[in-house]
Amino acid sequence: MTNLAESIIQTRYHTALHGLISGFAMLPDQRIQHLMGGDLDAALARPNTVVWLHFNARVGHARDWIARCEPLPEAARRFLLDTDDRKRLERIGDSLMGVISDIRYDFGLDFDPEQIAALRFYLDRGCLISTRRQPSSAADQLRTEINNGRYFDSSAKLVIHLFESQVAKLDKTMARIREMLDDIEDQVLAGRVRGQHIQLGSIRRLAVRLSHHFGPEHRMLQRLCRRPPNWFEEVDNMALVDVAEEFRELVDDLTETQERAKLLQEELAARLAEQTNSNLYILSLFTAILLPPSLIAGIFGMNVVGVPGVQDGNETTFWWVMLGMAAISLLVLLILFLRRFLR
Repeated sequence: MTNLAESIIQTRYHTALHGLISGFAMLPDQRIQHLMGGDLDAALARPNTVVWLHFNARVGHARDWIARCEPLPEAARRFLLDTDDRKRLERIGDSLMGVISDIRYDFGLDFDPEQIAALRFYLDRGCLISTRRQPSSAADQLRTEINNGRYFDSSAKLVIHLFESQVAKLDKTMARIREMLDDIEDQVLAGRVRGQHIQLGSIRRLAVRLSHHFGPEHRMLQRLCRRPPNWFEEVDNMALVDVAEEFRELVDDLTETQERAKLLQEELAARLAEQTNSNLYILSLFTAILLPPSLIAGIFGMNVVGVPGVQDGNETTFWWVMLGMAAISLLVLLILFLRRFLR
């Protein structure tokens, strides 16, 4: 029991030492080997084996191991350790290097650029090596499936699964956005226009940012579909085409979401303007009706000698003034009605 505990502690130590988040070797007999820090070089040198290594690039030991990894081309080592998160896909001979966007687990509709992580990878016939500086979901989803026993017989299928996980996460996000837009649309059409402009602004910003991050990836996948590595199998090419098509649909959805949110903002602004104009119209009517009586009340309220009805003590003067004010108000109403100002 003590030896087992020491072995677990030693395994965790070696994994943490190298900054290795996950390491797997897909053996030819369809067994999956969990790799520790000391197994990496041997696994990469083993023939007919598919290896996936995923590193935390913030850990110095991980960067040191990548910098010393002789099976990797020097350009690939520099690429994996670079900090330029610009989305791109490059080729070294028949190998691929790329930077793709990945949504973090704490991703929300209140967009923060930190919620989009960058995942760097190097891909060749025998291995997929990836690095990240922030927690992300696509790589963790792949790790979970391998831990649950899913076997990948090629490195192409590993990277395609990363793209598929991105699509699934984006699809869930887009479903939430569509539900929000449906609710806002129902509220606006029902005349309940209060506070929706803030939500619509957030949705538009989110759609623009997602399109900015994942639009280039769609174009990258299209180029890869036109010229895949020659070691991609036919089934891999077909899966890649499917993923590229799903990305195209998601990018179209993002564009449609931006337009829909914009139209709802315009409709909301029009309805708010209509309400404001209606309120101003009513206020103007009240002002027009009450202006003559206010003038009369102001005249008879002056504290000067000679105001009619004050000096002679006639008690009916007040009622005559009130009657005059009412008559003038009715006259104003009649004039507004005849001129079609009253609807």
